[in-house]
Amino acid sequence: MADPIDGTINLEVDEKFMNARLSIQPAKNGGKEVTEQMVRDAMAMQGIRYGIDDDAVKEAFTNGGLSVLLAKGDPPVDGKNGYLTYHFERKSGAQMKADEFGNVDFHDLGLIQNIEKDTIIADVFPETPGSPGRDIRGLELPQYPGKPAKLTVGNGVALSADGAHLVSAIQGNLRWNKDHFVVDKELVVGDIDLSVGNIDFVGDITIKGNVCEGFVVRSGGNINIAGNVTSATIEADGNINAKLGFVSSKVTAGGDISVSFGENSEITAGGSIKAQSFVGCTVVCNGPMTIQGGKSVIVGGKYTCLSDIEVNYVGSDSYVRTLIVLGNVAVLAEELQELKKNLKGYENQLTQLDMVVTTLQQQKKAAPLTPEREDMLKRSIKAKFSHMGLIKETNERIADIEHEIENNNDLCIRVKRAAFPGVTVRINNAQLVVTQKTGACTIKMNEDKDVVIR
Repeated sequence: MADPIDGTINLEVDEKFMNARLSIQPAKNGGKEVTEQMVRDAMAMQGIRYGIDDDAVKEAFTNGGLSVLLAKGDPPVDGKNGYLTYHFERKSGAQMKADEFGNVDFHDLGLIQNIEKDTIIADVFPETPGSPGRDIRGLELPQYPGKPAKLTVGNGVALSADGAHLVSAIQGNLRWNKDHFVVDKELVVGDIDLSVGNIDFVGDITIKGNVCEGFVVRSGGNINIAGNVTSATIEADGNINAKLGFVSSKVTAGGDISVSFGENSEITAGGSIKAQSFVGCTVVCNGPMTIQGGKSVIVGGKYTCLSDIEVNYVGSDSYVRTLIVLGNVAVLAEELQELKKNLKGYENQLTQLDMVVTTLQQQKKAAPLTPEREDMLKRSIKAKFSHMGLIKETNERIADIEHEIENNNDLCIRVKRAAFPGVTVRINNAQLVVTQKTGACTIKMNEDKDVVIR
């Protein structure tokens, strides 16, 4: 008869103590069987006390000596690095676009990307700490925490109060600078040519060179130009300052314009104009026009000014036709006529509304009104007060216009050197044609509402 063989326990633990496998060889020939307590004791001797699968212990007794996964540790979960997601393309340089036919406008290079203040540029996602693990001995396994997002806050850019966004701190031009965005409050360029293209910018623009033929520059602020503007279009909501001149160009400013000279150009200023000379231009100026320095001449073209003009020479000895219009009576008179027409309509409507209100109020005293008539009464009273307000506003504007028209009679041109034949001066509805050369003089309206030279 064969000798008895006791059952055996085999525990295999990996070198990192992250898992353990158990196999049990059953007893033979009447040998001593392995008990669960014996398995527990063996586990304790190996230091296995975490992640134990009790069902696996029982399974090991029934699977014929095959190993089972007895215990399994929890590996640490490393944190994730923080990162940014951008709302704008991270590109620099020209971004030319083709239309549906494949044509490219080489005047529009897409170099300007206007952005309003507090616009979100990027979302900032923070790093995560991760979570520690534990081996089968119950020992904690440290994790590697994530690293913060690589964050560069450029000029004109700010981190939001909650740290969740990069936002524009100012209104300006958004551009990618190597590895981060910046917002420029002022745009500074050299020449406006094919290397730059057209500009449409919300802020101030400084042009260190010239504006070349065919290009367009628009600004929501001021424009400063060191060179000439030739056959181009310049528009600014604020002021325009040019050290040299406008040649065959269209220039419009919401504020003041200062330029050395203008030739064959259309120039409009919401404020004043200062220059050394204008030749063959069409000029509209809502403030005073001062022509001084250099030749200080206005010759050829049409000049409309809503204030006074000061200049050395008007016209030239070649009798070039030059028209100067002071005041805006024609425009004001048209507005005055329209206002008086509207006023009459408002007054007629107010009379009708007053009759309706009076009638309905009398009916209401005699008997309750129906819901429809009660609603009509309320609407009529509301409309009555609205028309009273319109009449008040219209009368105030009429008074302002009449006062402004009266004051326009004092407008004048101060000529410091000479006025030449060929010059026509209009002030309000009166006109003077200069028929002979005069020296220093003042051209204005006299008490008889005639334009005279004094």
